[in-house]
Amino acid sequence: MNLELDDDLRMLADSVSGWLKQYLPFDRRREMRGGAAQRAFWDEMQGALGLAGAGLPEAWGGFGHGPQAHMVVAEALGAALAPTPYVEAPVTVGTLLAKLGGQDALGADLANGKVIVLAWEEEQSRGDALSIRTTAVQHGTEWRLTGTKRAVRWAAEADGVLVTATSPDGVGVFRLEGPAPMRDYRLIDDHPAADLLFDATPATLLAVGDAAAAAIAAAVDAGTAAVCSEGVGLMRTMLDDTIDYTKQRKQFGQALASFQVLQHRMVDMRIQLEQSAAAAILAALRGDDPAAVSAAKAQVGDAARYIGQQAVQLHGGMGLTEELRIGHYFRRTTAIENQFGDADAHTRRYRKLKVA
Repeated sequence: MNLELDDDLRMLADSVSGWLKQYLPFDRRREMRGGAAQRAFWDEMQGALGLAGAGLPEAWGGFGHGPQAHMVVAEALGAALAPTPYVEAPVTVGTLLAKLGGQDALGADLANGKVIVLAWEEEQSRGDALSIRTTAVQHGTEWRLTGTKRAVRWAAEADGVLVTATSPDGVGVFRLEGPAPMRDYRLIDDHPAADLLFDATPATLLAVGDAAAAAIAAAVDAGTAAVCSEGVGLMRTMLDDTIDYTKQRKQFGQALASFQVLQHRMVDMRIQLEQSAAAAILAALRGDDPAAVSAAKAQVGDAARYIGQQAVQLHGGMGLTEELRIGHYFRRTTAIENQFGDADAHTRRYRKLKVA
């Protein structure tokens, strides 16, 4: 298996990283709170790079690089702590629409930078995309949704919202007609999210049945794989910052990096990082293998917690100050640890898949 990036993907990674380094310094990122500012940044980035189309089909106006493009873009976004809906819109919804077929108009909207998100997670889901209690009932030519979707990232800032729900014909994907009642808030990582509260809310059916269920599962797995790559980018920056800090900070007249016990800690952090990077690559290359995705999410979840805690501790009290970026990265890795299901949930899923 060739794990080297081809020239196109290497140029894509360099372009994204270079642009973020120039236009998203930490001081700007620290002040970028709230969905409006973050959506404006996404529109700015899309205008400069056309980033939304990186992994989307050429038929929609995308670059056609597929899951490997999602991997390199997500890792670059993570390394810069960039607050974007890339995982939620081009990756998750893009995969959903591609699997459903016949959704070229919505696909073209995604490639042009429109933010369309999938409301799939519910209180009992715990990462299981097909654990659905939201219901859809048909009234004439119209469908009505009833139920609650939790922590839908970017819902208030989105141009469109797709919803998973059960119907008499099976699991379906529906598009909301107009705004939905919601309770919006900011997550621990400063990203915007909302709970959607449906009470006979009008919607249009996109697909229903086994094909829709399979497309939903594939879409959530694609998002999971991409967020693993984002986590790798975050952890790499945290480790690099920690190594630099321990070289500069002195105690008892010596740099912290000279103490063997701290060197061992940073070696352990490096091992966790490289194991996570390998797992994330495998998940991207084997996106149709749910076991590979769950293995990566379990590894990244555990590693994110370990590296984050070690990085904060090695920085001392400074690690949690607003002025130092390590604390902001720690909050984002904490969110990723639980996004799309935590390590325990994916470990259980992996076991079930391997037994089956």
